[in-house]
Amino acid sequence: MRSSSTPVPALPPQENTDFERRLTALILFRTIATTTILALASSQLAARRFGDGEGLAWFVLVVLDYLLTLVTGVVVRRRRYGTWMGWLQVVAAVTFATAIIVLTDFSVSPFWFTYLLAIIGAAVVLGLRGALGAAALTTSSSIAVTTWEHVAGTGRPWLDTATQVLAQVLVAGLSGYVAQQLIRTRGRLVASEADLARTRDLRDRIVNAISSGLAVVERGSGRLRFLNPAGASILGLAEGSELPLARELFGDVLSMAAGRRWEVVSNTRRGERILGISVSPLDAPELVLVVFQDLTDVRRREDEMARLDQLAQLGRVSATLAHEVRNPLASMRGSAQMLLSDALAGSSQEKLSRIIVREADRLGYLVEHYLELARPKPPERKLVRIDTIVSETVEVLRADPVARGTLIEEVLSPREAEVDAAQMKQVLINLLRNAFRAAGPKGRVRVTVEPAPHEYLFTVWDSAGSIAPEALPHVFEPFFSQSPDGTGLGLSTAQSIAHAHGATIDARSSAEEGTSFSFRLGRGEGVHG
Repeated sequence: MRSSSTPVPALPPQENTDFERRLTALILFRTIATTTILALASSQLAARRFGDGEGLAWFVLVVLDYLLTLVTGVVVRRRRYGTWMGWLQVVAAVTFATAIIVLTDFSVSPFWFTYLLAIIGAAVVLGLRGALGAAALTTSSSIAVTTWEHVAGTGRPWLDTATQVLAQVLVAGLSGYVAQQLIRTRGRLVASEADLARTRDLRDRIVNAISSGLAVVERGSGRLRFLNPAGASILGLAEGSELPLARELFGDVLSMAAGRRWEVVSNTRRGERILGISVSPLDAPELVLVVFQDLTDVRRREDEMARLDQLAQLGRVSATLAHEVRNPLASMRGSAQMLLSDALAGSSQEKLSRIIVREADRLGYLVEHYLELARPKPPERKLVRIDTIVSETVEVLRADPVARGTLIEEVLSPREAEVDAAQMKQVLINLLRNAFRAAGPKGRVRVTVEPAPHEYLFTVWDSAGSIAPEALPHVFEPFFSQSPDGTGLGLSTAQSIAHAHGATIDARSSAEEGTSFSFRLGRGEGVHG
Protein backbone atom coordinates (compact mmCIF):
# COMPACT_ATOMS: atom_id res chain seq x y z
CA MET A 1 0.00 0.00 0.00
CA ARG A 2 1.32 3.44 -0.91
CA SER A 3 1.92 5.83 1.96
CA SER A 4 0.70 8.82 -0.03
CA SER A 5 -2.96 9.56 -0.49
CA THR A 6 -2.40 10.96 -3.99
CA PRO A 7 -3.60 8.45 -6.61
CA VAL A 8 -0.84 7.32 -8.97
CA PRO A 9 -1.60 5.47 -12.22
CA ALA A 10 -0.68 1.84 -11.73
CA LEU A 11 0.41 -0.81 -14.15
CA PRO A 12 -0.13 -4.58 -13.84
CA PRO A 13 2.72 -6.16 -11.83
CA GLN A 14 4.32 -7.89 -14.84
CA GLU A 15 4.06 -4.80 -17.13
CA ASN A 16 5.16 -2.57 -14.26
CA THR A 17 8.39 -4.53 -13.82
CA ASP A 18 9.13 -4.42 -17.56
CA PHE A 19 8.31 -0.68 -17.78
CA GLU A 20 10.55 0.04 -14.79
CA ARG A 21 13.38 -1.84 -16.47
CA ARG A 22 13.02 0.16 -19.69
CA LEU A 23 12.60 3.45 -17.84
CA THR A 24 15.71 2.83 -15.75
CA ALA A 25 17.70 2.00 -18.89
CA LEU A 26 16.50 5.26 -20.53
CA ILE A 27 17.46 7.35 -17.49
CA LEU A 28 20.93 5.78 -17.44
CA PHE A 29 21.34 6.32 -21.19
CA ARG A 30 20.16 9.93 -20.96
CA THR A 31 22.60 10.63 -18.11
CA ILE A 32 25.56 9.28 -20.10
CA ALA A 33 24.44 10.96 -23.35
CA THR A 34 23.74 14.27 -21.63
CA THR A 35 27.14 14.30 -19.96
CA THR A 36 28.88 13.52 -23.26
CA ILE A 37 26.88 16.10 -25.25
CA LEU A 38 27.37 18.78 -22.62
CA ALA A 39 31.10 18.16 -22.65
CA LEU A 40 31.22 18.51 -26.45
CA ALA A 41 28.95 21.55 -26.44
CA SER A 42 30.94 23.19 -23.66
CA SER A 43 34.13 22.81 -25.66
CA GLN A 44 32.42 24.39 -28.67
CA LEU A 45 31.06 27.28 -26.60
CA ALA A 46 34.39 27.76 -24.88
CA ALA A 47 35.97 28.42 -28.31
CA ARG A 48 33.96 31.63 -28.60
CA ARG A 49 32.86 34.31 -26.18
CA PHE A 50 29.24 34.60 -25.16
CA GLY A 51 27.39 37.09 -23.03
CA ASP A 52 26.26 36.77 -19.44
CA GLY A 53 22.70 35.92 -20.46
CA GLU A 54 23.85 33.13 -22.71
CA GLY A 55 26.17 31.79 -20.04
CA LEU A 56 23.40 31.87 -17.43
CA ALA A 57 21.08 29.98 -19.79
CA TRP A 58 23.74 27.36 -20.32
CA PHE A 59 24.24 26.94 -16.56
CA VAL A 60 20.50 26.70 -15.90
CA LEU A 61 20.18 24.04 -18.65
CA VAL A 62 22.88 21.91 -17.06
CA VAL A 63 21.41 22.20 -13.55
CA LEU A 64 17.84 21.47 -14.62
CA ASP A 65 18.76 18.42 -16.67
CA TYR A 66 20.77 16.77 -13.90
CA LEU A 67 18.18 17.76 -11.29
CA LEU A 68 15.46 16.12 -13.39
CA THR A 69 17.58 12.98 -13.69
CA LEU A 70 18.10 12.86 -9.90
CA VAL A 71 14.40 13.35 -9.09
CA THR A 72 13.40 10.75 -11.67
CA GLY A 73 15.81 8.23 -10.18
CA VAL A 74 14.36 8.76 -6.68
CA VAL A 75 10.78 8.41 -7.94
CA VAL A 76 11.59 5.20 -9.81
CA ARG A 77 13.40 3.77 -6.79
CA ARG A 78 10.33 4.40 -4.61
CA ARG A 79 8.07 2.92 -7.30
CA ARG A 80 5.83 6.00 -7.35
CA TYR A 81 5.40 6.37 -11.07
CA GLY A 82 3.25 5.54 -14.06
CA THR A 83 3.42 6.00 -17.82
CA TRP A 84 3.45 9.75 -17.18
CA MET A 85 7.08 9.39 -16.09
CA GLY A 86 7.98 8.08 -19.56
CA TRP A 87 6.27 11.04 -21.25
CA LEU A 88 8.04 13.42 -18.87
CA GLN A 89 11.35 11.92 -19.99
CA VAL A 90 10.39 12.41 -23.65
CA VAL A 91 9.47 16.07 -23.12
CA ALA A 92 12.68 16.63 -21.13
CA ALA A 93 14.80 15.01 -23.85
CA VAL A 94 13.23 17.12 -26.63
CA THR A 95 13.56 20.28 -24.56
CA PHE A 96 17.19 19.53 -23.79
CA ALA A 97 17.95 18.83 -27.47
CA THR A 98 16.26 22.06 -28.56
CA ALA A 99 18.21 24.06 -25.98
CA ILE A 100 21.51 22.48 -27.03
CA ILE A 101 20.81 23.22 -30.72
CA VAL A 102 19.87 26.83 -29.99
CA LEU A 103 22.87 27.46 -27.74
CA THR A 104 25.33 25.97 -30.26
CA ASP A 105 24.27 28.18 -33.18
CA PHE A 106 21.15 26.67 -34.66
CA SER A 107 22.16 27.08 -38.29
CA VAL A 108 25.48 25.26 -37.92
CA SER A 109 24.82 23.15 -34.79
CA PRO A 110 26.18 19.61 -34.97
CA PHE A 111 23.66 18.41 -32.35
CA TRP A 112 20.58 17.97 -34.53
CA PHE A 113 21.02 14.22 -34.03
CA THR A 114 19.90 14.68 -30.39
CA TYR A 115 16.32 14.87 -31.70
CA LEU A 116 16.79 11.39 -33.12
CA LEU A 117 18.11 10.16 -29.75
CA ALA A 118 15.01 11.55 -28.05
CA ILE A 119 12.75 9.73 -30.53
CA ILE A 120 14.59 6.42 -30.10
CA GLY A 121 14.46 6.76 -26.31
CA ALA A 122 10.71 7.41 -26.45
CA ALA A 123 10.26 4.32 -28.63
CA VAL A 124 12.19 2.16 -26.18
CA VAL A 125 10.09 3.25 -23.20
CA LEU A 126 6.65 3.91 -24.71
CA GLY A 127 6.68 1.95 -27.96
CA LEU A 128 5.18 3.21 -31.19
CA ARG A 129 2.99 5.83 -29.52
CA GLY A 130 5.98 7.25 -27.68
CA ALA A 131 8.05 7.41 -30.86
CA LEU A 132 5.30 9.20 -32.80
CA GLY A 133 4.66 11.58 -29.91
CA ALA A 134 8.35 12.40 -29.66
CA ALA A 135 8.51 12.92 -33.44
CA ALA A 136 5.58 15.36 -33.23
CA LEU A 137 7.45 17.33 -30.56
CA THR A 138 10.78 17.34 -32.44
CA THR A 139 9.25 18.36 -35.77
CA SER A 140 7.29 21.13 -34.06
CA SER A 141 10.45 22.30 -32.30
CA SER A 142 12.47 22.15 -35.54
CA ILE A 143 9.90 24.19 -37.47
CA ALA A 144 9.47 26.67 -34.61
CA VAL A 145 13.20 27.23 -34.19
CA THR A 146 13.74 27.54 -37.97
CA THR A 147 10.90 30.06 -38.22
CA TRP A 148 12.26 32.04 -35.30
CA GLU A 149 15.72 32.09 -36.85
CA HIS A 150 14.30 33.25 -40.22
CA VAL A 151 12.47 36.04 -38.46
CA ALA A 152 15.79 37.01 -36.93
CA GLY A 153 17.36 36.88 -40.40
CA THR A 154 19.89 34.14 -39.66
CA GLY A 155 17.86 30.95 -40.35
CA ARG A 156 19.11 27.86 -42.16
CA PRO A 157 17.55 26.82 -45.47
CA TRP A 158 14.07 25.31 -45.19
CA LEU A 159 15.26 22.34 -47.22
CA ASP A 160 17.67 21.37 -44.44
CA THR A 161 14.88 21.59 -41.88
CA ALA A 162 12.57 19.53 -44.10
CA THR A 163 15.28 16.90 -44.38
CA GLN A 164 15.63 16.80 -40.59
CA VAL A 165 11.88 16.54 -40.13
CA LEU A 166 11.66 13.71 -42.68
CA ALA A 167 14.49 11.88 -40.93
CA GLN A 168 12.74 12.31 -37.58
CA VAL A 169 9.46 10.94 -38.91
CA LEU A 170 11.17 7.97 -40.57
CA VAL A 171 13.22 7.18 -37.46
CA ALA A 172 10.07 7.47 -35.36
CA GLY A 173 8.19 5.01 -37.55
CA LEU A 174 11.03 2.51 -37.77
CA SER A 175 12.14 2.65 -34.13
CA GLY A 176 8.55 2.65 -32.90
CA TYR A 177 7.71 -0.45 -34.92
CA VAL A 178 10.87 -2.29 -33.79
CA ALA A 179 10.35 -1.24 -30.16
CA GLN A 180 6.71 -2.34 -30.26
CA GLN A 181 7.71 -5.75 -31.59
CA LEU A 182 10.40 -6.08 -28.94
CA ILE A 183 7.94 -5.14 -26.20
CA ARG A 184 5.42 -7.72 -27.41
CA THR A 185 8.11 -10.37 -27.78
CA ARG A 186 9.41 -9.64 -24.32
CA GLY A 187 5.88 -9.80 -22.96
CA ARG A 188 5.40 -13.25 -24.47
CA LEU A 189 8.80 -14.31 -23.16
CA VAL A 190 8.00 -13.06 -19.65
CA ALA A 191 4.64 -14.86 -19.77
CA SER A 192 6.37 -18.07 -20.89
CA GLU A 193 8.93 -17.74 -18.10
CA ALA A 194 6.12 -17.19 -15.59
CA ASP A 195 4.30 -20.30 -16.86
CA LEU A 196 7.53 -22.28 -16.69
CA ALA A 197 8.17 -21.03 -13.14
CA ARG A 198 4.64 -22.01 -12.11
CA THR A 199 5.08 -25.44 -13.70
CA ARG A 200 8.38 -25.94 -11.89
CA ASP A 201 6.82 -24.79 -8.63
CA LEU A 202 3.91 -27.19 -9.11
CA ARG A 203 6.33 -30.02 -9.92
CA ASP A 204 8.40 -29.26 -6.83
CA ARG A 205 5.29 -29.13 -4.66
CA ILE A 206 4.10 -32.50 -5.97
CA VAL A 207 7.54 -34.10 -5.53
CA ASN A 208 7.85 -32.69 -2.00
CA ALA A 209 4.29 -33.60 -0.99
CA ILE A 210 4.24 -37.16 -2.34
CA SER A 211 4.53 -39.79 0.39
CA SER A 212 6.63 -42.18 -1.71
CA GLY A 213 10.38 -41.83 -1.99
CA LEU A 214 11.79 -40.63 -5.31
CA ALA A 215 15.46 -41.06 -6.18
CA VAL A 216 17.40 -40.41 -9.37
CA VAL A 217 20.41 -42.72 -9.76
CA GLU A 218 23.35 -42.52 -12.18
CA ARG A 219 23.79 -45.81 -14.05
CA GLY A 220 27.56 -45.69 -14.22
CA SER A 221 28.60 -44.54 -10.75
CA GLY A 222 25.47 -45.54 -8.81
CA ARG A 223 25.38 -42.12 -7.16
CA LEU A 224 22.13 -40.53 -6.04
CA ARG A 225 21.54 -37.36 -8.05
CA PHE A 226 18.26 -36.48 -6.34
CA LEU A 227 16.24 -37.59 -3.33
CA ASN A 228 12.90 -36.04 -2.34
CA PRO A 229 12.03 -35.20 1.32
CA ALA A 230 9.80 -38.27 1.73
CA GLY A 231 12.64 -40.51 0.53
CA ALA A 232 15.10 -38.86 2.90
CA SER A 233 12.65 -39.39 5.78
CA ILE A 234 12.15 -43.07 4.90
CA LEU A 235 15.93 -43.63 4.76
CA GLY A 236 16.62 -41.56 7.87
CA LEU A 237 18.86 -39.07 6.07
CA ALA A 238 19.09 -35.54 7.45
CA GLU A 239 18.49 -32.59 5.14
CA GLY A 240 21.71 -31.46 3.50
CA SER A 241 23.62 -34.62 4.45
CA GLU A 242 25.79 -36.45 1.93
CA LEU A 243 23.85 -39.01 -0.10
CA PRO A 244 25.22 -42.58 0.01
CA LEU A 245 25.55 -44.81 -3.04
CA ALA A 246 22.37 -46.45 -4.32
CA ARG A 247 23.61 -50.00 -3.69
CA GLU A 248 24.06 -49.20 0.01
CA LEU A 249 20.35 -48.41 0.27
CA PHE A 250 18.59 -50.41 -2.46
CA GLY A 251 20.97 -53.26 -3.22
CA ASP A 252 21.54 -54.07 -6.88
CA VAL A 253 18.83 -51.64 -8.00
CA LEU A 254 20.38 -50.94 -11.43
CA SER A 255 19.94 -54.58 -12.47
CA MET A 256 16.26 -54.66 -11.54
CA ALA A 257 13.86 -54.98 -14.46
CA ALA A 258 11.70 -51.94 -15.15
CA GLY A 259 7.95 -52.23 -14.67
CA ARG A 260 8.16 -54.84 -11.90
CA ARG A 261 7.75 -54.52 -8.15
CA TRP A 262 10.69 -55.53 -5.96
CA GLU A 263 11.15 -55.80 -2.21
CA VAL A 264 14.51 -55.34 -0.54
CA VAL A 265 15.68 -55.18 3.06
CA SER A 266 17.60 -51.90 3.48
CA ASN A 267 19.94 -51.01 6.35
CA THR A 268 18.93 -47.36 6.71
CA ARG A 269 19.86 -44.81 9.35
CA ARG A 270 16.51 -45.71 10.99
CA GLY A 271 17.48 -49.36 11.16
CA GLU A 272 16.46 -52.28 9.01
CA ARG A 273 13.48 -51.40 6.79
CA ILE A 274 11.55 -53.33 4.14
CA LEU A 275 11.32 -51.24 0.96
CA GLY A 276 9.05 -51.78 -2.02
CA ILE A 277 10.92 -50.60 -5.13
CA SER A 278 10.06 -49.99 -8.77
CA VAL A 279 12.53 -48.77 -11.39
CA SER A 280 11.78 -46.61 -14.46
CA PRO A 281 14.21 -45.33 -17.12
CA LEU A 282 14.36 -41.59 -17.76
CA ASP A 283 14.83 -39.69 -21.01
CA ALA A 284 18.49 -39.22 -20.13
CA PRO A 285 19.98 -42.69 -20.75
CA GLU A 286 22.49 -42.35 -17.92
CA LEU A 287 19.77 -41.79 -15.27
CA VAL A 288 17.26 -44.11 -13.61
CA LEU A 289 14.21 -43.16 -11.52
CA VAL A 290 13.68 -45.26 -8.38
CA VAL A 291 10.29 -45.06 -6.65
CA PHE A 292 10.16 -46.72 -3.23
CA GLN A 293 7.88 -47.04 -0.20
CA ASP A 294 8.49 -48.18 3.36
CA LEU A 295 6.61 -51.48 3.75
CA THR A 296 7.95 -52.31 7.21
CA ASP A 297 4.77 -51.34 9.07
CA VAL A 298 2.61 -52.96 6.39
CA ARG A 299 4.41 -56.27 6.72
CA ARG A 300 4.28 -56.01 10.50
CA ARG A 301 0.52 -55.43 10.39
CA GLU A 302 0.16 -58.40 8.06
CA ASP A 303 2.04 -60.55 10.57
CA GLU A 304 -0.17 -59.22 13.36
CA MET A 305 -3.31 -59.99 11.34
CA ALA A 306 -2.01 -63.49 10.71
CA ARG A 307 -1.46 -63.96 14.46
CA LEU A 308 -4.93 -62.59 15.19
CA ASP A 309 -6.42 -64.96 12.67
CA GLN A 310 -4.53 -67.80 14.31
CA LEU A 311 -5.85 -66.73 17.72
CA ALA A 312 -9.38 -66.59 16.32
CA GLN A 313 -9.05 -70.15 15.10
CA LEU A 314 -7.67 -71.17 18.48
CA GLY A 315 -10.63 -69.49 20.14
CA ARG A 316 -13.09 -71.59 18.17
CA VAL A 317 -11.28 -74.76 19.15
CA SER A 318 -10.71 -73.68 22.76
CA ALA A 319 -14.34 -73.66 23.82
CA THR A 320 -14.73 -77.31 22.80
CA LEU A 321 -11.29 -78.24 24.15
CA ALA A 322 -12.03 -76.71 27.55
CA HIS A 323 -15.20 -78.69 28.02
CA GLU A 324 -13.55 -81.88 26.79
CA VAL A 325 -10.50 -81.53 29.05
CA ARG A 326 -11.73 -79.80 32.22
CA ASN A 327 -14.22 -82.38 33.39
CA PRO A 328 -12.01 -85.50 32.90
CA LEU A 329 -9.08 -83.56 34.36
CA ALA A 330 -11.05 -82.66 37.48
CA SER A 331 -12.08 -86.28 37.90
CA MET A 332 -8.51 -87.51 37.47
CA ARG A 333 -7.17 -84.97 39.95
CA GLY A 334 -9.91 -85.82 42.50
CA SER A 335 -9.20 -89.53 42.22
CA ALA A 336 -5.46 -88.96 42.58
CA GLN A 337 -6.12 -86.78 45.65
CA MET A 338 -8.13 -89.58 47.25
CA LEU A 339 -5.41 -92.13 46.51
CA LEU A 340 -2.88 -89.74 48.02
CA SER A 341 -4.87 -89.42 51.24
CA ASP A 342 -5.02 -93.22 51.61
CA ALA A 343 -1.41 -93.91 50.62
CA LEU A 344 1.29 -94.68 53.17
CA ALA A 345 3.99 -92.07 53.62
CA GLY A 346 6.98 -92.81 51.44
CA SER A 347 5.24 -95.47 49.42
CA SER A 348 5.30 -95.64 45.65
CA GLN A 349 1.55 -95.03 45.67
CA GLU A 350 2.11 -91.66 47.39
CA LYS A 351 4.81 -90.64 44.89
CA LEU A 352 2.74 -91.58 41.89
CA SER A 353 -0.34 -89.82 43.29
CA ARG A 354 1.64 -86.63 43.88
CA ILE A 355 2.94 -86.77 40.29
CA ILE A 356 -0.62 -87.13 38.97
CA VAL A 357 -1.86 -84.17 41.07
CA ARG A 358 1.09 -81.99 40.04
CA GLU A 359 0.75 -82.73 36.35
CA ALA A 360 -3.03 -82.30 36.51
CA ASP A 361 -2.49 -78.84 38.03
CA ARG A 362 0.01 -78.03 35.32
CA LEU A 363 -2.38 -79.20 32.62
CA GLY A 364 -5.17 -77.12 34.18
CA TYR A 365 -2.88 -74.06 34.16
CA LEU A 366 -2.17 -74.59 30.46
CA VAL A 367 -5.87 -74.93 29.65
CA GLU A 368 -6.76 -71.75 31.57
CA HIS A 369 -3.99 -69.72 29.89
CA TYR A 370 -4.86 -71.18 26.53
CA LEU A 371 -8.44 -69.99 26.92
CA GLU A 372 -7.28 -66.60 28.15
CA LEU A 373 -4.98 -66.27 25.12
CA ALA A 374 -7.60 -67.24 22.57
CA ARG A 375 -10.53 -65.37 24.14
CA PRO A 376 -9.16 -62.49 26.27
CA LYS A 377 -11.52 -60.57 28.51
CA PRO A 378 -12.51 -57.09 27.27
CA PRO A 379 -10.41 -54.50 29.11
CA GLU A 380 -12.10 -52.43 31.81
CA ARG A 381 -10.54 -49.09 31.02
CA LYS A 382 -9.89 -46.51 33.70
CA LEU A 383 -7.57 -43.51 33.85
CA VAL A 384 -4.55 -44.79 35.80
CA ARG A 385 -0.94 -43.79 36.40
CA ILE A 386 1.26 -46.04 34.23
CA ASP A 387 4.43 -45.17 36.15
CA THR A 388 2.72 -46.22 39.41
CA ILE A 389 1.63 -49.57 37.92
CA VAL A 390 5.17 -50.20 36.66
CA SER A 391 6.73 -49.27 40.00
CA GLU A 392 4.36 -51.57 41.95
CA THR A 393 4.92 -54.48 39.54
CA VAL A 394 8.72 -54.15 39.70
CA GLU A 395 8.59 -54.00 43.52
CA VAL A 396 6.64 -57.27 43.63
CA LEU A 397 8.97 -59.04 41.17
CA ARG A 398 12.15 -58.02 43.03
CA ALA A 399 11.44 -60.92 45.40
CA ASP A 400 10.94 -63.40 42.54
CA PRO A 401 13.77 -65.99 42.49
CA VAL A 402 14.13 -65.53 38.72
CA ALA A 403 15.19 -61.88 39.34
CA ARG A 404 17.92 -62.78 41.84
CA GLY A 405 21.23 -61.05 41.04
CA THR A 406 19.77 -58.98 38.16
CA LEU A 407 20.27 -55.21 38.23
CA ILE A 408 16.84 -53.55 37.76
CA GLU A 409 16.69 -49.97 36.50
CA GLU A 410 13.56 -47.80 36.44
CA VAL A 411 13.24 -44.71 34.21
CA LEU A 412 9.70 -43.54 34.91
CA SER A 413 8.08 -40.39 33.57
CA PRO A 414 4.70 -39.35 35.01
CA ARG A 415 2.04 -40.54 32.58
CA GLU A 416 -1.63 -41.43 32.63
CA ALA A 417 -3.64 -43.63 30.26
CA GLU A 418 -7.09 -45.17 30.02
CA VAL A 419 -6.25 -48.89 30.30
CA ASP A 420 -7.15 -51.97 32.31
CA ALA A 421 -4.72 -51.80 35.24
CA ALA A 422 -4.87 -55.54 36.00
CA GLN A 423 -4.18 -56.49 32.40
CA MET A 424 -1.29 -53.99 32.21
CA LYS A 425 0.24 -55.64 35.29
CA GLN A 426 -0.14 -59.03 33.61
CA VAL A 427 1.66 -57.75 30.50
CA LEU A 428 4.45 -56.27 32.63
CA ILE A 429 4.85 -59.48 34.65
CA ASN A 430 5.20 -61.58 31.49
CA LEU A 431 7.69 -59.18 29.89
CA LEU A 432 9.75 -58.63 33.05
CA ARG A 433 10.00 -62.34 33.95
CA ASN A 434 11.18 -63.10 30.39
CA ALA A 435 13.73 -60.29 30.71
CA PHE A 436 14.99 -61.64 34.07
CA ARG A 437 15.43 -65.11 32.61
CA ALA A 438 17.29 -63.75 29.57
CA ALA A 439 19.57 -61.36 31.51
CA GLY A 440 20.37 -63.82 34.32
CA PRO A 441 22.50 -62.98 37.37
CA LYS A 442 24.75 -59.93 36.89
CA GLY A 443 22.66 -58.91 33.87
CA ARG A 444 20.64 -55.70 33.57
CA VAL A 445 16.94 -55.07 33.05
CA ARG A 446 15.52 -51.60 32.48
CA VAL A 447 11.85 -50.61 32.39
CA THR A 448 10.99 -47.19 30.97
CA VAL A 449 7.76 -45.20 30.97
CA GLU A 450 7.90 -42.70 28.12
CA PRO A 451 6.55 -39.16 28.56
CA ALA A 452 3.44 -38.14 26.61
CA PRO A 453 2.82 -37.88 23.69
CA HIS A 454 5.36 -40.60 22.83
CA GLU A 455 3.92 -43.50 20.79
CA TYR A 456 5.40 -46.02 23.24
CA LEU A 457 3.67 -46.30 26.60
CA PHE A 458 6.43 -48.33 28.27
CA THR A 459 9.47 -50.42 27.27
CA VAL A 460 11.13 -53.42 28.96
CA TRP A 461 14.79 -53.93 28.00
CA ASP A 462 17.35 -56.57 28.95
CA SER A 463 21.08 -56.64 28.29
CA ALA A 464 21.19 -60.19 26.93
CA GLY A 465 20.01 -59.63 23.36
CA SER A 466 19.64 -63.36 23.06
CA ILE A 467 16.79 -63.66 20.53
CA ALA A 468 18.12 -64.78 17.15
CA PRO A 469 17.01 -62.78 14.07
CA GLU A 470 15.24 -65.82 12.60
CA ALA A 471 13.34 -66.40 15.87
CA LEU A 472 12.28 -62.76 16.43
CA PRO A 473 9.23 -62.87 14.07
CA HIS A 474 7.87 -65.92 15.97
CA VAL A 475 8.19 -64.80 19.63
CA PHE A 476 4.48 -63.88 19.87
CA GLU A 477 3.25 -67.17 18.42
CA PRO A 478 1.52 -69.51 20.90
CA PHE A 479 3.71 -72.26 22.39
CA PHE A 480 6.89 -70.74 20.91
CA SER A 481 9.48 -70.52 23.66
CA GLN A 482 13.25 -70.32 23.84
CA SER A 483 13.24 -71.37 27.49
CA PRO A 484 13.18 -75.13 28.29
CA ASP A 485 10.67 -74.63 31.12
CA GLY A 486 8.54 -71.99 29.34
CA THR A 487 4.99 -72.59 28.13
CA GLY A 488 5.24 -70.23 25.14
CA LEU A 489 2.03 -68.47 26.17
CA GLY A 490 3.35 -65.42 28.08
CA LEU A 491 4.22 -63.21 25.12
CA SER A 492 1.20 -64.39 23.14
CA THR A 493 -1.05 -63.41 26.05
CA ALA A 494 0.66 -60.04 26.38
CA GLN A 495 0.23 -59.30 22.66
CA SER A 496 -3.41 -60.40 22.85
CA ILE A 497 -4.03 -57.94 25.72
CA ALA A 498 -2.29 -55.20 23.71
CA HIS A 499 -4.56 -55.87 20.72
CA ALA A 500 -7.61 -55.66 22.99
CA HIS A 501 -6.39 -52.16 23.95
CA GLY A 502 -5.91 -51.18 20.29
CA ALA A 503 -2.13 -51.37 20.73
CA THR A 504 0.76 -53.66 19.77
CA ILE A 505 4.04 -54.80 21.28
CA ASP A 506 7.19 -54.25 19.22
CA ALA A 507 10.17 -56.57 19.71
CA ARG A 508 13.80 -55.77 18.87
CA SER A 509 16.89 -57.80 19.73
CA SER A 510 20.60 -57.76 18.96
CA ALA A 511 23.68 -58.88 20.83
CA GLU A 512 25.06 -55.34 20.74
CA GLU A 513 21.96 -53.39 21.83
CA GLY A 514 20.06 -55.98 23.90
CA THR A 515 16.41 -56.94 23.66
CA SER A 516 13.46 -54.57 24.07
CA PHE A 517 9.68 -55.04 24.10
CA SER A 518 7.77 -51.77 23.65
CA PHE A 519 4.05 -51.27 24.19
CA ARG A 520 3.03 -49.15 21.15
CA LEU A 521 -0.20 -47.21 21.44
CA GLY A 522 -2.78 -47.22 18.66
CA ARG A 523 -4.17 -44.05 17.07
CA GLY A 524 -6.79 -42.22 19.08
CA GLU A 525 -5.73 -43.88 22.36
CA GLY A 526 -6.61 -41.69 25.33
CA VAL A 527 -3.22 -40.87 26.82
CA HIS A 528 -2.35 -37.99 29.11
CA GLY A 529 0.90 -36.50 30.31
